[in-house]
Order: sequence, then C-alpha cells, then structure tokens
Amino acid sequence: MLAAALLAGMAPARAADSASPARLDTLERQLRDVQRQLADLKDAGNANAQTLAQIRKDRANRHDRLTSRLAVLPRTALDNGRLTVASADGAFSLSLRSVVHFDAVYFAEGKNPPGVDLNSGTNLRRAQVTLAGTAWRDWPYNFTYEFGGLNTPRSGYIYRAYLQYDGLKPFAFRIGAFAPPSGLEDATGSNNIVFMERASAPSIARGLAGSGGREGVNIYAQGQRYFVSLAYTGGRTSDAAAFDEQQGLVGRAAFLAADTEQLKWVVDANVTHVFKIADVAPGPNPPNTFSLSNGPELATDAIRTVSTGAVDAHKATAFGFESAATLDRFYAQGGWFHYSIARLAAPDPDFSGWYGLATFSLTGETRRYDASVAAFRNLQPAHPLGTPGGIGAWEAKARYSRINLDYQPGTAAASGGIKGGVQDVWSMGLNWYPTSGLRFMLEYDNIHVGHAGVPGGDISADAIGFRSQISF
Repeated sequence: MLAAALLAGMAPARAADSASPARLDTLERQLRDVQRQLADLKDAGNANAQTLAQIRKDRANRHDRLTSRLAVLPRTALDNGRLTVASADGAFSLSLRSVVHFDAVYFAEGKNPPGVDLNSGTNLRRAQVTLAGTAWRDWPYNFTYEFGGLNTPRSGYIYRAYLQYDGLKPFAFRIGAFAPPSGLEDATGSNNIVFMERASAPSIARGLAGSGGREGVNIYAQGQRYFVSLAYTGGRTSDAAAFDEQQGLVGRAAFLAADTEQLKWVVDANVTHVFKIADVAPGPNPPNTFSLSNGPELATDAIRTVSTGAVDAHKATAFGFESAATLDRFYAQGGWFHYSIARLAAPDPDFSGWYGLATFSLTGETRRYDASVAAFRNLQPAHPLGTPGGIGAWEAKARYSRINLDYQPGTAAASGGIKGGVQDVWSMGLNWYPTSGLRFMLEYDNIHVGHAGVPGGDISADAIGFRSQISF
C-alpha cells in the first residue's frame, strides 16, 4: 500500500519529467527502500510468529509434564468425613474409619428375685477404629480395634483383622478374624440395626460360631439378587484361652425375591453347626459344656436374663429363617430360630425363638437394600439438618421378641430338664438421622422373663434407652 501511494504520488512528476535520468534513479532508489522495509516487516512478522509458536509449544510441554507428574501421585479424599488415600491407578487404597455408640439406659424394675439387678447407667457400647482398603487391586483388607462393648476390657481387642481375595468374582475368599455371615439380622451391621440391640433369637444364633472377632475362613458368592456363604470358624479373639478351641460351620443363603422401585423383599435361611466344643481343660477326655443365653435386649453390661446354664455337650446346632421387605416408607423384618444341643448322656434339648419388627419413615425416606451383604441399610436423610428446611430423617419403630430356653421344665435337672426361662420383650421408639453418619435412637422396652414352676425367679422391668451414634 505504501509503495502504491508513493507511485501514485509520483505519477504526475513522472509524466512531467519522464525524460530526466536523475529523477528516475531517485524513484527507483525510493522503490527499493520501500521494498526493503516491506521485507523487514515480513521478516519481523515471521519471527514473531515463530516466537509465539515456541511459547505455545513450551506451555503445552509444561502442561504435559505437570499432568504426568500429577497422574502418578496418590489421591486423597474426605468423602462424608472418611479420610481415604488411593494410588493413581486404584490398585492400592487406605481408609480411616470410626464408629462410636454411646448408650444411656434406665430400668424401672418390678419385684425381681434377689441377686437380679438390672444396671441403669451409661456405656460406650462401641468405640471402633478401622484401617481398611485394597492392596494389589484384588485384595481387600480390614483391621478394626474395638474399645467398647458390654463385657470387654477398656484396653480393647481385635474385632476384625482379615485379608480377602476378590479376583474370582462373583466368589470371594476371606481369612482372619471377622463376623461370618450368619443371618439377615446379623448382616444388618450395628450402624444399621433398627433397635439398640438385636433381638434375642438372632443374637443367640450368631453367638454359637459367629459374631465379631471370630477367627476362621470364609468363601462366599454375591450378586445383585443372591448371597451364599459358608465359613469355617474357631474361637474369638476376645475369648479366654481354651484347649483345643471350638470348631464350627456357619452357612447363609439369601435371595432378593422382589425387586421393584417400590418393593424390595429378601428371604434368608441360615444354619450353624458346632461340631467340636472347646475343651475346658487339657487331657484326653475333658468335660465339655455349652450354653445358650441372652440379656434383656437393652443393657449397659453383660447381664443374662435367660440362660440354659452349662450343658454337657459335644455338638450344637442352630438354624433359622428370616425375611425383610420395604414398601415405600414401610419396612418390616422377622425371623424364627431353632437351637439344639447334643448331650453326652441326657436327652438332647432343643429351644426356639422368634421376632418381628416394623418401621415407618415419618419424613418419606426408604431403607436402602445393600446387595453386597443382602440386607437393608438405614435411612439416608433427603433434607439433612442444616440445609434449607432440613430436619433430617425420622423413623418410628416397634418390635416384639420372644426366646424360649426351657426344655422339659417340669423335669428335674438330673433327668435332663432345663429351666432357662422364657423372655418376652415389647419395644417401641424413634430413630433420628440429622445427617449422613449421625443417628440418635430413643426406645422403650417392656421386659418379662418367666420360669415355669418358679414364679420367684421371674423378672420384669420397664426400660428406656438412648443412643448417640457417629460413623464415618
């Protein structure tokens, strides 16, 4: 454009002085200067473009190097209060978990027999610290130390310490100390059980060869609608030392019979067989005993309100059937159990128990089905406390529980009769979930224990219990 302007401006001069050689030389020189300036401008533009391209390339290289470095760094998360560290490829992970249940219970007792005093007070029912995660992608692990309980030392004990292999799904293999699957109520973890304590019937069944801290091996298969498990177990980590510890088998099978948006219904069958009773002393033929017992389903200590006492035995078996269902905001669960002890001399006694419970969500939430354990989890508040208009989730509950540990109660003990007692407990209350990971439980229990032919041994009480719970 500059050259064109110069040429246009000089056009009249050229026309007027076209014959002057000096004038032509001047014009040519000016044209060459203009051309040189244009070339310089072009070279500068090329240089600037190259510089810009280099800057972009350097920035891309730095971004790639930074992305590569970040990709191999461990990832840290604080999901719902749970601290988790995982390798970049997900092959390794470590989570810090904790559960704390603090209980307060008051008993208004009737005319109970001498020596029976139900303990009103407070108790740290559970205080667990857990390290759990995955190693080499297919090896989940869990180490949980328990500092609470009803009859455990405050110094704590190992509640879980196991290694698992998941590389052959749907099968999994577990070894160490854990709670082997022994029924629907058992599979409903302590953070999700409806009442502060499990009903007597499933509690006794899980105590034969299951419950937390049980040492053994377990193989199970799990899918979206089924769960099948078989465990070989020994003693518990909190048990006193025994000679030739107990050995047993614990089996469970569950199936999700109905699975719709509104209705979920699971059925469950379980069996436990103790084929080797722990020896009470060393020697070739030590005396072996076995007992079934349970407390008032609301307690601050390990008191037993029904008990068979020590029964001479060489085997013990329990089996049960349970079922649970959700229908919108309703939830119902129940089960029946049978127990038998194979004695060495006297007739073999058998016992039974059952329970039924129901809940109703006052705020509209539904208990969630967890296919990994074939059981239901507690409510997840749709509007947590602290959010606009949020009051958390509220749940009303009721339960009836019965356990019968009498065997031929009219027969003398020397002839095989057992007066373990019949316990009936009516319970009702409220559960409040302010937010995920928090729960407060309030319940009332009416407790009655009868002993056939021995009215002086009957126990009765009304109790109120409260629990605060935090888990992450």
